[in-house]
Amino acid sequence: MKSKLLLALLPAVCLYWQTNTIHAQQSAVLSPASTGSVVGVLKDPSGAVIHGAHVELRSTIGDFHQTRISDHLGHFSFVSVPAGDYQLTVTAPGFANQILRPLTVVAGAEVPANLSLKIAVVTASVQVDGQDASSIAASALRGQASSHNSADALADAPGVSLHGNGELATIPFLHGLGDERTKIVVDGMTISSACPNHMNPTLSYVAPAQAAQVTVLAGITPVSLGGDSLGGTISAESPAPAFAEHGNKLREDGTFTGYYRSNGENWGGSLKEGIASEHFSLGYVGSFTTTDDYSDGAGHKVTSTYAQSTDHALTLAAQSGRNLFLATGSFHHTPFEGFVNAYMDLVHNDATSLNLRYRRTLASGSLDARFYWQNTTHEMNFLQDKIAIDGAGASMPMNTHGRDLGYLVRYESALSPRHTFRAGNELYRFRLDDWWPPVAGMAPMMGPDTFININNGRRTRLGTYAEVFSHWNPRWSTLIGLRNDTVWSDAGNVQGYSMMYATDAAAFNAENHARTDANFDLTALARYDANEHVAVEFGYARKNRSPNLYERYTWSTSMMAASMIGWFGDGNVYYGNVALKPETGNLVNGTLLLHGQAPKPWEVKLTPHLNYIQDYIDVDVASMSMMGLPLLRFANHDARIGGGDLSGFATLWDSDAAGTGRLSAVGAWLHGTRTDSNTPLYQMMPLNLRLAFDEEIKGLSAGIGSEMVDRKSRLDPNRMELLTPGYALFNFHAAYKSKYVQGGFRVDNLFNRLYELPLGGNNIDIYSATGNMTPVTGRGQSVSINLTATF
Repeated sequence: MKSKLLLALLPAVCLYWQTNTIHAQQSAVLSPASTGSVVGVLKDPSGAVIHGAHVELRSTIGDFHQTRISDHLGHFSFVSVPAGDYQLTVTAPGFANQILRPLTVVAGAEVPANLSLKIAVVTASVQVDGQDASSIAASALRGQASSHNSADALADAPGVSLHGNGELATIPFLHGLGDERTKIVVDGMTISSACPNHMNPTLSYVAPAQAAQVTVLAGITPVSLGGDSLGGTISAESPAPAFAEHGNKLREDGTFTGYYRSNGENWGGSLKEGIASEHFSLGYVGSFTTTDDYSDGAGHKVTSTYAQSTDHALTLAAQSGRNLFLATGSFHHTPFEGFVNAYMDLVHNDATSLNLRYRRTLASGSLDARFYWQNTTHEMNFLQDKIAIDGAGASMPMNTHGRDLGYLVRYESALSPRHTFRAGNELYRFRLDDWWPPVAGMAPMMGPDTFININNGRRTRLGTYAEVFSHWNPRWSTLIGLRNDTVWSDAGNVQGYSMMYATDAAAFNAENHARTDANFDLTALARYDANEHVAVEFGYARKNRSPNLYERYTWSTSMMAASMIGWFGDGNVYYGNVALKPETGNLVNGTLLLHGQAPKPWEVKLTPHLNYIQDYIDVDVASMSMMGLPLLRFANHDARIGGGDLSGFATLWDSDAAGTGRLSAVGAWLHGTRTDSNTPLYQMMPLNLRLAFDEEIKGLSAGIGSEMVDRKSRLDPNRMELLTPGYALFNFHAAYKSKYVQGGFRVDNLFNRLYELPLGGNNIDIYSATGNMTPVTGRGQSVSINLTATF
């Protein structure tokens, strides 16, 4: 393992030496007395900062040419710039290009270049581009309209691993911390999973066509973007509203995307339509997807992997002067979704939501307020593949009703040209009822009464924060933030199907269910731009997460009932613990960024991280069942997670005649340990690396890619985690893009390799049929096509 890491770090060390040599040569020519600097912040028309924008500074008479990427605070800077006249060009996905000219740099002076970008027509296209990522720790990715799962866009982000759930319910992990340990927001909305198996996670409620940009902050997160989480923050944002230019009556734009994937007969499409005047905008996004069971590399059908979903979103926006108002109403409908790694399937999930936003740009800052509400009805039972295994008439209805309600208010003000102050307050309330109707003829195990799993569960979080971003000079900047989240949780009394559950129910009902957690988060982050080739970011964060309702308030030790609890896809049986304490993470990490400029830009980014987690919510083995499965109770134990992310790209050639050739890579290594028993933590992604080569010339593009994953051999003994062998997959893709039409062709798992998913869980359908527990196998060779038309 150590040799693998040394080999992975060798290119970064060589490049670091090279950039220091370049910088030393340049320093001999340019003295500080003859140079200045250019600094700025990029914002959209509403005043929100824009990260991941490409900023180019070019001399109007000489050869000087440098590029930067705006960070997660919208900031960019150029240092050691020779005095003279320049042109500054800014490009960002979803925004019109902007040019600032002339820009005069004076020796010994700092030139401000703060810009507000105008909205452009946003096309739903597939793009995961390292150059569109934030310059240090964050990654900014565009949604994939030709996909059926919004989480797919995260696959190439450093620090991210994807936990296989249903075809529409993939759960992202950040540095080994997933599900509700990672804060996931959709247009500012926090949404909790209203399901004991988490079949409806947050990202399942945003269609890929609606997610214009997905931002990933793995590890240290500003307190303004965190709260009640450990792993980091993932934020999915809809397209910003587009308005007509001043003097124009109306603007109309639209996009249609259709796609098809051969393995699993997955097909679907989306429609985006907008009409706007100078002050009002109306936009609609609708999408549909359906898929059947896929086959693995050996040609075996992987059952319970079918799904279907429909999404609609209507947004009304108005702007006047410094004010922007948005109102979005959404409806999500999933009539069915199979889960190969669970005992149950999703047979109905409807969610209706309303999201209101008001933003005002102030003289020296901004005020941003949101109010949101979502109502979710969810049902589980057996679909056709499980009925074929369990027998005709098999049924076990399970119903949940979730209600999400919240607001957030954020204020930002420039204290001085170098210091920006941010403060905010947010309230989030989640209410949950979870009940299982009786099944005729199945008493006393499943009748005659209704099983009350969670009765009027309530979880309310009130968060307040303040942070200061300071840009001390062109090289140094800091971010210091403090946050408090108070979490109140409670639930009512319960009952079982019959008296056979009475002992557990009575014990739970006798407990005091109300809990109050007072959590304090701290972020301290510093960044140093050594020169135009080297930047370093390092810091410390203390983060907290309170237990969710299922971790605290599920109560039955019956193997049948407890097997319905758990979002790990492993077939194990779980029950809750009212006495659980919040998890507290102590994270240190740093990021080294090495990058070169035109004519052949390149970048290497290395992020080591170490997180010591007090009261990590793991499990204790309460007993063993007759089936050989452990009965697991959630319990607090300390843990440690360390690792590193390595990503980068290199432009091999770039010319009008030959086009552009580019090589990119993303890799990660994780090591998680429960410290009291010195045993591996559960579901840690093994060493993995993605490589891609892409070439583009005059609208045509093509490329090859590979995904290499080491064997997962560090296994949690309490959960009976299964080993998965290492594997390597290859893909080929090609695309054509013109002004109004773009199309793509792709072959995944090019050589039809049979492999087992390290985070895919166990195949419960096979276990139910044969009694053998095996990991879920991945999709075999698949051919995909997509077409997007803009009108």
